[in-house]
Amino acid sequence: MAGERFVENMTWPEVERALESGVTAVLIPYGSTEQHGRHMPLNTDSFIARGLCGRAAELAESEHVKLLVAPTIGITLSWYHMQFPGTVSASIDTVLQLFREVCDSLWHHGFRNLVVVNGHGGNSAALTVAVNRYFETTGRRVFVVQWWDLASDALTAIEGPMIHAEEAETSLAIALGQRVLMEEAARDAFDRGAAVKSAGMPWTSFGRYGLAHRGPGVLVPMDMLRDLTASGVVGDATRARRETGERILSTVLPRLVQITREMAASSVEPVHGSL
Repeated sequence: MAGERFVENMTWPEVERALESGVTAVLIPYGSTEQHGRHMPLNTDSFIARGLCGRAAELAESEHVKLLVAPTIGITLSWYHMQFPGTVSASIDTVLQLFREVCDSLWHHGFRNLVVVNGHGGNSAALTVAVNRYFETTGRRVFVVQWWDLASDALTAIEGPMIHAEEAETSLAIALGQRVLMEEAARDAFDRGAAVKSAGMPWTSFGRYGLAHRGPGVLVPMDMLRDLTASGVVGDATRARRETGERILSTVLPRLVQITREMAASSVEPVHGSL
């Protein structure tokens, strides 16, 4: 299909022709299938990750950069949401193994520059392990992009925590066209530390949890979210606005394209490891 960017929508001859014509990089959307409050569907992280990849590929084309989008990885680490109906989670071993096998498959077909676009904060630690282990064992460098990191300077106007299904994530979902029921949006567990202590669990004032945490911090484990929030929201979703989401998009997309361009310009074949 001429102009198609999503690999799963292409026939194998179309993929072959894309490879022959030159692909700058392949974006791999990583999401989750987990509750996102009463106002957003369970596929929100996947929807955002896939949407960012598609928009970036579209922008890249106007800059003569060819990006393809791999199938979305939509079942990942969501054990702490399992108290909410519909959430589907995988073990960390499964997530790490799937990462390797997806990357191996793409490499096997000739794709050399792989960039994971992660939409789920709960994947961050596992993906850090995954890319380092993959480089250690194969010599292949894979990058991980997270929208809240790329847009950190555009998120400074957000008040309160950026944790889950709150102002920033809901705004981005709206801007990307997700089904969002704003009449169901909630402000819940806005003070994460107070919510944890109220639930009778250990906490420290140095606890590090928000996606945009700044200053000194202590790494604390995830919490079973229904112990803290009745709605599933951690933060304030009622403040979400399309304009906020558009601002995030306008910051993330050109930077994502820039990453792929720079990655391709400096790529070399690995010195060890093979499929």
